[in-house]
Amino acid sequence: MDELINYRKLYDYDFWANSETLASLRTVPSGTEQPRKTFNHVIGAQRIWLARFENPAPPSAQPWPDLTLEECAGAIEDLRRRWKDILDNLTPEKLAGDLAYLSLKGVERRTPIHDVLMHLVLHSAYHRGQVAAAIREAGGKPAPTDYVVYLRTGKR
Repeated sequence: MDELINYRKLYDYDFWANSETLASLRTVPSGTEQPRKTFNHVIGAQRIWLARFENPAPPSAQPWPDLTLEECAGAIEDLRRRWKDILDNLTPEKLAGDLAYLSLKGVERRTPIHDVLMHLVLHSAYHRGQVAAAIREAGGKPAPTDYVVYLRTGKR
């Protein structure tokens, strides 16, 4: 299967998993902040990497934004749309190239684009696992966000 098709599929999964996680955050008793804060980092990291695709030296980087659940909902949809645009405009040649950007510490970096795309999906999954554990600990109901669960929903 074409590598770009696989990335589109992974980013569709990522959007679904973020949406499911957001729904599960709504089951947490009020006053419990850690699950939301960790989920905010998923959004912050994706925003940073997305900005790097648009501008190698993005003007502001917030790896830990402080978003409400309503703001998270808007951010998830915005990220879905913008990542879709990036993926729809990638060619196999561009995918094989590097992304040049400045790190959060101002260091010039180059990372293969396919590695950046994979990193983002894995980074989000890692932190969604932390969110699920924190939701469970707080007495909420974490969402099952495994890839196979996504496939079984038929929403792809």
